[in-house]
Amino acid sequence: MIPIVLASALLLALPMVSFSAEKLDGRTIVQRVNDRDDGKDSYAKVEMLLTDRSGVTQARSMISAVKDFGPLTKSYIRFTAPASIDGTCFLSWQVEGKDDEQFLYLPVIGRDRRIASSQKNSDFVNTDFTYEDMQERNVDKDTHTLLREESRSGRECWVIESVPLDPKSSQYKRWISWIPKDIYIPLRVEYYTRVIRQPTKIFTVRRLEKIQDIWTAMEVEMKNSERNTQTILRTTQIKYNDGLPNRMFTRGFLKQTR
Repeated sequence: MIPIVLASALLLALPMVSFSAEKLDGRTIVQRVNDRDDGKDSYAKVEMLLTDRSGVTQARSMISAVKDFGPLTKSYIRFTAPASIDGTCFLSWQVEGKDDEQFLYLPVIGRDRRIASSQKNSDFVNTDFTYEDMQERNVDKDTHTLLREESRSGRECWVIESVPLDPKSSQYKRWISWIPKDIYIPLRVEYYTRVIRQPTKIFTVRRLEKIQDIWTAMEVEMKNSERNTQTILRTTQIKYNDGLPNRMFTRGFLKQTR
């Protein structure tokens, strides 16, 4: 699902890898997407645009940070505007062999709450992303089939279908990803929540740039075709390998005003 994709979408850190002419299977390609080098840490300022079914768009601002802790990763998001959401924070910890642990801090109640497994299919702060989308999913929880190879946005891509081994482990029945052969960055992901031909949601990378020698998705979009809504994430500033403090990724830090 590339929840890794969604994590990357918010962290907006998508690294370059060398072109490979190898004949790879679907699992190997998805594993390489997960294993790509995206720096030891990153810090970004992001503009979020939410468009509802009537076409009205609301803007939000936030910061996002990610840091590697050995083989695992932790991420942190804080909304900074508008006033109605200022101070709302989200923390995600990758846990080896288990689902990610996630916490949401709401200033109005002055404490964080753990996101339960039963809430993973809920919307993340009223966006078109769910809490499940914010997780990094173990490659071996799904089967990955290389469907075909085709060009997309000027790049030769692998097209891979992923299906959960345990249907209860995901809100999605399946998802299809377009992964360029020269950079392991899913440019498009179609998510299917029902056994029908039309995807429920479509994730698209709209703009890529190389920042500090790391390919970065500067603008991404998630469209919900059932609700006719969309969420756009636009990076305005990003820095890699800046030595972010570990305390930034603790539950205690969620209560910090800045």
